[in-house]
Amino acid sequence: MTAHPASRRTLLTTLLALFGFCVLADSAHAQEQQRRLVLDIELQRQGPVQAGSDRGEQRLGQRWQLSALMHSDGTRYPYNPLDPDDQRRQLQSAQRTATATATATATATATATATAAPMAPMPDVAAMQAQAQALMARCGQDRECLMREASALTAATMPASTQGRLQAYGNAAAACEKQPPGKARTACQAEARRQAGGGVDAPEDDGPATPYLIFTGAAACGLQVSAKLDDRVQGRFGDVQGWVEYTETALGSETRRADTYCPTLQVVLDTRNGRAWASLGVLIQDVQGVRTREEAGRRAQRSESRISLRWLEAQGWLEQKLVRLNAEGQDQAKLGPSEIQLRWSFRPA
Repeated sequence: MTAHPASRRTLLTTLLALFGFCVLADSAHAQEQQRRLVLDIELQRQGPVQAGSDRGEQRLGQRWQLSALMHSDGTRYPYNPLDPDDQRRQLQSAQRTATATATATATATATATATAAPMAPMPDVAAMQAQAQALMARCGQDRECLMREASALTAATMPASTQGRLQAYGNAAAACEKQPPGKARTACQAEARRQAGGGVDAPEDDGPATPYLIFTGAAACGLQVSAKLDDRVQGRFGDVQGWVEYTETALGSETRRADTYCPTLQVVLDTRNGRAWASLGVLIQDVQGVRTREEAGRRAQRSESRISLRWLEAQGWLEQKLVRLNAEGQDQAKLGPSEIQLRWSFRPA
């Protein structure tokens, strides 16, 4: 009796799911890591400003510094939540992997059954799922066990000649798991598929399938944020008496140790090349300060309030740099009237 096409698809889907589980099972080898994120951003600006009818020349100096201890449980992930292009790459990678695995399995099965006796009836979907769950419970996160037992589970529904080929493939794929992640393991897996009658994958240079470590601020990450602001504007505005000269000053500085914001911090590290993406979450960026405004012929006005830090023309540059970090470095840029410098470090604590 020949297996129904839908049953074949169910079997293939189950096997692919088990192989996907094997990829994610790298957490079995996970080791906790701690790294300290240090950022130092300094902005100098000298240029025109306008607010309502006020027109003036600004001299701005501000500096913002952060230090926080980041933690990862060591689990490696196949995706990067901070990279907007990652979803597209993951989809393309998944399509390549699914195509290669499906081709290898289908070719091995077709080759082995070409001269074999008719295939035995396939088990129903519920039975297949129950066996898969039992397999996962038995193997846990042992990748070699999962690869070997998944092929044995599939082969049990095939003719004797097919069983031998698929079990050999499962044993060979399990043996590949002893290789360290990278090109050696990829080449071993490609050879196992070739021996089973499948095609050889296109060369991959992406490194491990699960390259990303996600670091977050622990409940107590020792978060320290320091900021200093010196903003001076000299200009004029028009009223019924003509042009009035004014000077406005905003001065502030503050150091905060607020572990409350630790969980909002996140850094994703690509273990292949050391690149890091940083997200500062809802971390407040303002300081307690004093504003003073003096207008010609009028009484000076003074107020205390929280003053927001602004990066003005450098805002876009700064956002792009925070997702292009490495272990340590510095960069700077001149953007119109603004000059900005960024220094950073993300090293093991």
